[in-house]
Amino acid sequence: MRLDALFRPKSIAVIGASEKPTIGRRLIVSLDRIGFTGPVFPINPNYSMVLGRTCYPSISDTPEAPDVAVFCLGHRLVLDAFTAAAERGIKGAVIYDGGFAERGEEGRWLQDRIAAICRERGIALCGPNCMGMLNPIERNSTYLQEIRDPEPLAGNVGIVSQSGGLCVSLLTDVSRFGFSHLVSCGNEAVLDAGDFLEYLIEDPHTTVIGCFIETVRRPERFAAALDHASARNKPVVALKVGRTARARYAVTTHTAGAAGDSAAFSDMLRTHRAIEVADLAEFTEVLAACQGTPRPSGRRLGVITSSDGLAEMILDIAAANDLEVPPLPPDLRADMDRLAGYITGDGNPLDAWGNGTFVPNLDHALAALQASPDHDAVVFLRDNSDGQPMDQPETALNYLQQFARAAGASDKPHYLLHTRAGHIDPGHVACLRGAGIAIITGIREGLGAIDRLARWGAAKTDWQRNSV
Repeated sequence: MRLDALFRPKSIAVIGASEKPTIGRRLIVSLDRIGFTGPVFPINPNYSMVLGRTCYPSISDTPEAPDVAVFCLGHRLVLDAFTAAAERGIKGAVIYDGGFAERGEEGRWLQDRIAAICRERGIALCGPNCMGMLNPIERNSTYLQEIRDPEPLAGNVGIVSQSGGLCVSLLTDVSRFGFSHLVSCGNEAVLDAGDFLEYLIEDPHTTVIGCFIETVRRPERFAAALDHASARNKPVVALKVGRTARARYAVTTHTAGAAGDSAAFSDMLRTHRAIEVADLAEFTEVLAACQGTPRPSGRRLGVITSSDGLAEMILDIAAANDLEVPPLPPDLRADMDRLAGYITGDGNPLDAWGNGTFVPNLDHALAALQASPDHDAVVFLRDNSDGQPMDQPETALNYLQQFARAAGASDKPHYLLHTRAGHIDPGHVACLRGAGIAIITGIREGLGAIDRLARWGAAKTDWQRNSV
C-alpha cells in the first residue's frame, strides 16, 4: 500500500465541506493559506458553492477521482460516504471523528468494515479518530486545525503521534524547529505508527523523527523501522505513555489500543537504538538538540556560565542525572585564571565572569573548551527570555554573536542553553539558528537532551562496528 497519496496528494475531496465554522471549512481555508496547488473538491448536497469553489452533491460528481478524501462527518455517516469514495477510486483517506473501536463493539464493527474496504482496494487510511496530516514543505494539509501562518511551520522534524493533542502542543511553538511532516494517526485501523515511521525515514526532508506512542500494534514492524532509521542516521525520539493502570485504561478508551508492558517497550527502544524520553519537555528538548551541527561525538559536556550559583546547580543536576561534566584540564584552568581572573571550582562549569570583563573572558572560555581534549561539546548557559525588563538587549545579542563566531570556527557542537523553559527572544533564535546552533531550554532537560543524543550516536557507532 503506497502512502504518497496521503503525504503528497495531488487533489483532495472534503466530504462534509461547509461555509459554517466547521472542520470542513477549516480544511479548505488551510489549503488556501498553505498554498496547495491541486484541485480541492468540496462535497455537500446542501451547497452549490463553498468558499468560492463549486460544491458537489457527492464524490461521484467530481470531475476526477480525488487522490484523498477527508471525512468531516459523524461516525454514523462515514461508512456510506466511504464506500462511495472507494468506488470513485480514492487512493487515500482521513477520518477525523471518534466513535469507532474505542467505543465498543458497534464502533469496532464499523472500523473493521472500513478497514476491510481499504485493504480490498489499496486505500491508505489515516485514522479514524485522528487529526490528520500536515506537510508544510510540499504545502499540503489534511490536518484539522486551521493554519494561520504557514511560513514558520516548515522544518526537518517528522512527527508520528497517536495523540492529536500532542500535535497541537508542538505546533504552538515553532521558534526552534519546524516540521517536514506531522501525522496524527489515532486508532490506526489500517496504517500504524510503523508504516508512517518507515515513510519518514525515506523522506529527504526529515532528519529527526518524534513518536508519541500509546500502543505498538505490530512490534516487529516498528522495531525494523527503528533499525532502518538508525542505519540512515536519523534519530527517533519516542515518548511512550500508559505506564500505570489508570493510564493504560485511558489508552484503551482513547484509541482502542493496548498499552502493553512499558519495560518491554523500553527494552525494544534501547535494543533498536531509539531515544526514549519521559515527558513532553524532554521530548521537545531532544528534538531541539537535534537541530545543531555537528552532533556530539561523546558525552563530555563543557559548560560556560556567568554565575557560580548556576555552576554549582549544574554539578548537582549532573550528578543526579548521570551527566558527564568533567573538570577543565589543569593547564587550561591555569590559563583561565591568568587571562580572566579567579576561576572557582575545577573550571567546569566555567564561570567566565572572572574579573568582570565578560566580553574577552567569554572568548577565552570558548577557546579553552575548544582546546580541551576532555570535552566533546560546548554549552553556553544564559537567560534569553523575550521581553526582559532588565539589562540591554543588544548586550545579550553581542554575546550570542561571539558564541556563533566561535562555533563556526570549531569542530565541536555548540549549544545555547536557556536557563529556564519559556519563550526565547526571537532575535536570539534568529542569530543562532542561522549559525546552525541548537537552542535548548531548562538545565536538566537541556543538558539531558545533549546527553541522550550523544548516547544515541555512541550506540549507533557500536552497532555499525559490530555488524561489520
